[in-house]
Amino acid sequence: MVDASLQPLLEAFTQSLAPNPELIKQAEAFLKQASQQPGFSIMVLQLITLDSVAVEVRQAAAVNFKNTIKYHWVGRDTEGLGAAPFVIPDAEKEQVKSHITDLMLSAPPRVRSQLSEALSIISSHDFPARWQSLLPHLVDKLASPDPQLVNGVLSTADSIYQRYRGQFMTDQLSEELQYSQALVQPLLTCLQALSKGVSEQAANADALRLLLSNVRLVASIFYSLNSPGLTEAFEDSLDAWMAEWHTYLTLDAPGLAEADPEKESVVEGVKAQVCECLHLFMERNEEEFAKFLQTFTQDVWTQLMKVSQAPGQDRLALHAINFLTAVSRSVHHKLFEGADTLRQICESIVIPNLRMRDDMEEMFEMNWVEYVRRDTEGSDSDTRRRAASELVKSLTDQFPEQVTQLFSGYVGAMLAEYAGSPAAHWRAKDCAIYLVTALAVRGKTAAAGATTTNALVNLQDFFAQQIGPELAAAAVNEQPILKADALKFVTTFRSQLPKETQLGLFPALINLLGSESNVVHSYAAIAIDRLLAMKEPSVNGAAGGLRFQAAELAPLLQPLLEKLFGAFKLPESGENEYLMRAVLGVLRFVGKTIAPVAPACLQQLSAQLLAVCANPTQPGFNHYLFESVAALVRFGCEADPAAVAQYEAQLFPPFQVVLVEDVQEFHPYVFQILAQLLEVRPQGSPVPEAYHAIFPPLLTPTFWERSGNVPALSRLLQAYLSRAGADAVTRGYLQAVLGVFQKLVASRAHDHEGLAILGTLVTCLDYGGTVAQYMPTIWQLLFSRLQSSRTSKFTRSLLLFLALFVCKQGAQTVADSIEGVQPGLTLMILQTVWLPTLPSISGSHEEKLVAVATARMLSGTSQLAAPQAAELAGQLLAALVTSLEGGAAAGAEGGAEEAGEEEDYAAGGYSAAYAKLHNARKPDRDPLPDVADAKLALAEALGKMAAAQPGRVPQLVQAALPAEQQQKLAGYCQAAGVAIA
Repeated sequence: MVDASLQPLLEAFTQSLAPNPELIKQAEAFLKQASQQPGFSIMVLQLITLDSVAVEVRQAAAVNFKNTIKYHWVGRDTEGLGAAPFVIPDAEKEQVKSHITDLMLSAPPRVRSQLSEALSIISSHDFPARWQSLLPHLVDKLASPDPQLVNGVLSTADSIYQRYRGQFMTDQLSEELQYSQALVQPLLTCLQALSKGVSEQAANADALRLLLSNVRLVASIFYSLNSPGLTEAFEDSLDAWMAEWHTYLTLDAPGLAEADPEKESVVEGVKAQVCECLHLFMERNEEEFAKFLQTFTQDVWTQLMKVSQAPGQDRLALHAINFLTAVSRSVHHKLFEGADTLRQICESIVIPNLRMRDDMEEMFEMNWVEYVRRDTEGSDSDTRRRAASELVKSLTDQFPEQVTQLFSGYVGAMLAEYAGSPAAHWRAKDCAIYLVTALAVRGKTAAAGATTTNALVNLQDFFAQQIGPELAAAAVNEQPILKADALKFVTTFRSQLPKETQLGLFPALINLLGSESNVVHSYAAIAIDRLLAMKEPSVNGAAGGLRFQAAELAPLLQPLLEKLFGAFKLPESGENEYLMRAVLGVLRFVGKTIAPVAPACLQQLSAQLLAVCANPTQPGFNHYLFESVAALVRFGCEADPAAVAQYEAQLFPPFQVVLVEDVQEFHPYVFQILAQLLEVRPQGSPVPEAYHAIFPPLLTPTFWERSGNVPALSRLLQAYLSRAGADAVTRGYLQAVLGVFQKLVASRAHDHEGLAILGTLVTCLDYGGTVAQYMPTIWQLLFSRLQSSRTSKFTRSLLLFLALFVCKQGAQTVADSIEGVQPGLTLMILQTVWLPTLPSISGSHEEKLVAVATARMLSGTSQLAAPQAAELAGQLLAALVTSLEGGAAAGAEGGAEEAGEEEDYAAGGYSAAYAKLHNARKPDRDPLPDVADAKLALAEALGKMAAAQPGRVPQLVQAALPAEQQQKLAGYCQAAGVAIA
């Protein structure tokens, strides 16, 4: 019987598995609410223990428990998003920790896996400092004679210690490792007991599988605990550990082989994990490992001689080759210097693992996206091909002449094999191209491809004889894998090919964009994009310009774009991000000379926007699509500002679909491009009615509640106000705009956006007739935020707003407005905000703005002219001179404080991330274009002060400025022709 208190939970979890979506929804709502109550996690654990409950329901409860732990074990900063989320009380946490281990070990496998994940989450927060009982409990259970129970203990320990992988030693990690040394000897004892069991159960396949599964877990824990560095406990027992690993590397258990070649056998899993451990020791602890090296090199070599091409043996082959590569890079590389050894490596290890297998060919044809991702983006690091290539590179570094000569012979033999029967032996040429690449590349960067090469490999001849003809072949659909290889070769060695050769490649590359193979036309697009982005080498430290000029490729522009856009119509390439990235690369390359093809490009991109709105599934493609649109607007309107109307006519229909259909992923993109279109409109031209129509909906809270929208929406709002501020007032939008400002300024993540909008209001609207009446309320909001939640980012943004306000409306106007809130407040703000924040301002325009505003406050306000303000005025003058002389950086502060604030804001719930469009970036306009030099502006301001208040300036200078700064100031005044005495 189920306890009455658990009955509602049992019913909810049972209901969550029902086929009725409405019942599932109700159950999820109930469970979500219940999870916010103290005691919930304990009740779920109680339900999981009941054998009378169906295992499917217990599994659902375990999944819910894991998620509850994930989201409610520790609190999260949700500032700006309302109430803080529920956090499990400490007393309840202690109850969970006291029961979860035993419960997990006794649970059915499907339930255990979920509870193990939950335990891992808890341990990541609490272990070992706040969960001292866990390790002794696990060590105690590790001695159990029940291999199933031991499996649960080892799985738990493995999940706990996985987080140590890839970490560098720190004081905290050192303390944790020191604490965990209590596990080392029991773990070794466990391994030795498992070895005894493996020997005794050699004829019992089922028992052997479980025992070897446990051995693999021990090896995984061994790897995790040694990943940060070798500890004393492991070093003292290293002989015993290595003896065990030798035993398992040489273990032969044919009865455990898998019938399915796709599956890894348990024996191969153990050997692969052991090879990974050996690789770790070879790289991190070579000195301590040296005495075992000869034995293990032979063991691993022997295993590689036996490994087949079956996918199930990929991990073993990969880690074994990686170990040999590490040995070849070390001082022990002479183990491989013999001609027979190198020949055997090439014949038995390199070539078999470089050759294309049937499953790779199938991936090429059936899953082209994964093939391209692995082959071009470096995500094939866990493949045999990459491992074999790295071994070749390492051996070439150690024995350049010997290896190059030997492997070149094999390359020649494979090419001859291909030449004898191209249709039957195309794999031989594929392997040869990979081998040449591995032999030739010595240094490589993403921007330039291979930057240094093996001088013993004649790349130019190989290109002319094997690569060029492959690319130039008229039949673009024949032997697609070899064409893909040739395209990748060009992309890799582009920096090594003469410019004339590169130029001559473009017709062939354009032709290959028409290949029916997705991989081939994607590789052609990648090659085109990389070639267009190439730069000439830097000269005397100066960066080189683009290698190709737009005029050189002008005759090819039309067919290139036609082929690129045509490739989108090929099957499965409708949202091909490599093609769209190439489109973007072409648009950036031609820049302002885009005019002849701009209308056609705009039409194509607009149509693609409409198409993807229905079902956005490819984030990479979508980003490059919007970048391409932004680039077209940028370059097209720079060349012909009057063309903006054409762009608006083409882009507004898909943009309206995005807004009407609420395609949230695209909102930040659309807002940025709308702002861009407004900003590039000729000054004084009337804003089209379409902008006025979409403006009111954009002021509704729904859009602003999505964190990813805020930066783009803020920019769009500023662009609209700067171009149509008067219209915004007459149409009654100002109150809503001020509401947006109020919402943003209350958020630590987006307060700077609110102040930027406010700056636009005081700059672009009729201040006296419109904005001034709202300033008392605005000041109240700003100063309240300053008092309740002050951050360095907020004070910097506030100072920039104040400076802009002063420069646009006058210092006394701003001071009087502040005084209207509270007499004496101006001096208080200058003392507590302006003065301490001034040194943190950076950026040429911002520095000039604040400097000019400070000078105008000094010379143009009655508040600072008062005798009691003399000390503050002197401090401001001294800070200003220091800033003008380049001392501002010393006062910068708080950069790290806000770095995570926007992340915290977004962490509270789903919101489309803000993806900034590089080609739609906001122009960096000088807010004070009429001020050429802030130093002269200061001198002129002091001249006015001297005229209005004779004798005051010398007093301030003498009292506040050291001699060196007095000389600097005198220099400013002399340059400006101003007398301040």
